[in-house]
Amino acid sequence: MSYSSILVHLDRNRHTASRLALASQLASSHGCPLIGLIGGFIPDPAWFYLMDNAALYIEADRQRRQLAKESIRDQFHEATKHLSAGVEWRSAEHDVLSTVLRESREAGLVVAGQYDANGEEGPVAGQILEVLLLESGRPVLVVPCDGGFPATGSRVMVAWNGSREATRALHDALPMIGGATARVLCAQTAAQEARPDATPVAHAVRVLERHGVTVEVEHGSSGSDLTIGELLLSRAADFDADLIVMGAYGHGRMRELVLGGVTRTLLSLMTVPVLFSH
Repeated sequence: MSYSSILVHLDRNRHTASRLALASQLASSHGCPLIGLIGGFIPDPAWFYLMDNAALYIEADRQRRQLAKESIRDQFHEATKHLSAGVEWRSAEHDVLSTVLRESREAGLVVAGQYDANGEEGPVAGQILEVLLLESGRPVLVVPCDGGFPATGSRVMVAWNGSREATRALHDALPMIGGATARVLCAQTAAQEARPDATPVAHAVRVLERHGVTVEVEHGSSGSDLTIGELLLSRAADFDADLIVMGAYGHGRMRELVLGGVTRTLLSLMTVPVLFSH
């Protein structure tokens, strides 16, 4: 069981290299094509015309971004030259959010970076991550800003509450975690009581065991979004997990989507890659 293709989102932020290395390793192990997509902050030219010598600033900015793009493209080709299933380079030149979203829907798996408030791309990096999580319809593996992750998926923490999102995340992660060791943490936020149609954890255990995963189950008490998010991260650290699998939750429509509290907590405090599905 393998992903049909992997798309890695690249930008000028400092942790691009680590997410590219992990995406390349995954493409190699799955024998699938790897698509590199660069997309980041593009200034509105109208801003420059508020200052003197606007044309000079516009050209200097264009050259700076072009050089950065060429450097990242060279890194991509160097990191992927050993892949036998093929690689492809794409660039989001205009309307970055819509382009990244459109391109991501082709992939079996999307690899993206944790939002870095101090990164070169600024707030647009957070906007890209949110639309990928909540609008792409694809599983998104988010790689932390700090640390190296040459491989992932041998020790897995699975967040479970019996919801549609949790179910989708579990199944989307299967190509990555077959034969792994997993701990399933059952927890519910205080504001979100279990629905009558919530799927029991025994079903999740059977799915994992059918794919050769060794499973243990832990039940956590209910709590606030922050409490549940911190509990999940704490238990993942105790388990020495190299991957967390959970549903991504959000509210609203299109560009007004707002990430749920547990999702936002993990995105802020994550120390290992997290596979999200919405």
